[in-house]
Amino acid sequence: MKKMKFYSLKWRLIRRLVALQAATLVLIAIAFAFVFWISGMSGIFAPDEHAIDAVTESIAWNPDGSMRIASTDDLVYQRDKAADFWFLVRDQQGHMLTDGNVPAQYFAIANSGTDIAEARFNGDEDNPATIAARLQKVKSDHGDLLVIVGRQGSLSAGKLLVVFVAIASGIVLPVILLTGLITLAVTPFVARGIHRGLSEVAQAAQGIDGTTRGYRLPLENVPEEVAPLVIAMNETLQRLDDDHNKQRRFMLAAAHELRTPIAILQNRLETMPPTEATNRLLEDVARLSTLAQQLLDLQRLNQEPVPDCTIDLATVARRQAAELAPLIIAAGYQANFELRSMPERILGDETALERAIANLVQNAIQHGGRSGTITIAVERPAQISVSDEGRGIAPEDRERIFEPFQRANGRSQGIGLGLHLVREIVKLHHGRVWVSDAEGGGASFNMSFEPTVQTA
Repeated sequence: MKKMKFYSLKWRLIRRLVALQAATLVLIAIAFAFVFWISGMSGIFAPDEHAIDAVTESIAWNPDGSMRIASTDDLVYQRDKAADFWFLVRDQQGHMLTDGNVPAQYFAIANSGTDIAEARFNGDEDNPATIAARLQKVKSDHGDLLVIVGRQGSLSAGKLLVVFVAIASGIVLPVILLTGLITLAVTPFVARGIHRGLSEVAQAAQGIDGTTRGYRLPLENVPEEVAPLVIAMNETLQRLDDDHNKQRRFMLAAAHELRTPIAILQNRLETMPPTEATNRLLEDVARLSTLAQQLLDLQRLNQEPVPDCTIDLATVARRQAAELAPLIIAAGYQANFELRSMPERILGDETALERAIANLVQNAIQHGGRSGTITIAVERPAQISVSDEGRGIAPEDRERIFEPFQRANGRSQGIGLGLHLVREIVKLHHGRVWVSDAEGGGASFNMSFEPTVQTA
C-alpha cells in the first residue's frame, strides 16, 4: 500500500499568513498612491534628501576651481521621476551652478548667503502648479555648498507609478520580509498549542480497541474548528457501545436458553443403551454444552471485574489435572501432571484460570490425535503449560487461532471460541499466552503471569 503524504498545517498557515500580509501591504500602497494622485497632492511636496545627495554627488570640479555637472545614475533617476526637476548649487565664493528651470525667488535665497542649514518649501495644496523645494548645506572637499533642489507641477500617472515602485522596493518589500520572518518565528509557538490538543486526541484514539467500553476522546484542549470531528467520533463510539451492549445481552440470553435443552438432551442420551451412535451424540452434545459455557464465560469476562484473590498456580493446576484426568483417559490419552518448579503466587480469579486450563485440555483432546500423553506442567516464575503429542500448530497459524471463530488448517471440530476465551482470561490477568513446539512433538500452549505475591 502506498504511503500517504500529509500536508503540514504549520507551514500552510505560515505561507498563507505571509501571502496575506504581503497582499495587504501592496494594496495599502496602491490605495495610498491612488488617493494621493487623484487628490492633486502629488505636486506639492518638496523632493526628499535623496535628491540632495544625488545633486551633491554629481558636482565635479574643474582645475580652476569652478563647478560642473557630471551625469550620474542617481541624477538621471531624479530627473526622470519628477516633473520640472531643477537644482541650484552655490559655493562659498558665491559661484552658482544651475540645472533646469530655477525659479527667480530661489536665486534670491541663494544670493542672500543664508546661514540656514536645512529648509523645506512645500507648495499650496489648492494650487498644484506651485513650487516645492528643499534647501540644505552640505560639506565638500572645496568647502560648504548650498544646495537647493525642487520641482513644479503634479507628477504624471506614469512617473507617480515609478515613484511608488521605488518606495515599494525600499519600504514595502523590506516590511514584507520582516513580517514574514516574524510570522515564521511566531507561528510555531501559536501552532504548538493547537498541535498539543490534537496530539492528546490522537494519543487517546490509540487506546480504543474492540474490548474498550465507555471510552471517549478528550475535548478539553481541542480547537473549536476540530471539535465537531471529535464530537462526531465520540457519538460514533457511543453508538458502538449501544450496539455492543445489545449484542452482549442477546448472546448472554441465548447461552442461558441453550443450556436447558442441552442438559435435557444429554440426560436422555445417557439413559439410552450405549452404542456407537449414542456415544458420538454424547460427544456432540458435550461440545454444544462447552460452547454454551464458553459463550457465558466470554460475556461474563467482558462485564465483571477480576477478583484480586491470591492464587497458588500449583494447587489450581494439580486440582484441574485430577478433575480432567478421567476425560483425558476416556478420549484415549494418558494424563500427566508435572510440577517442574514451585511457581510464585499471583492475584486474580481462580475460577477463570481453572476454565482456561480446562479449555486448553479440551483443545488438546480434540486435536492431539487420540493417542499419546496430555501433560499439564507448572514452573517458575508463574507459568502453566498444556502440551500434547499430536501434529502441532504451524507457525503461521499460532497467532490466528486465538482469534474468535478461527481454527488451524485441518481442524474441523469446534467453532474457535475456546482458545479465544483462554487469551481473554490471560489478558485480564495481565499475562501472556503463546504456542510453541512440545518436547515430544505436538503443540504446547503456555500461559505466563506476572507474580504479585512472593512465595516463601
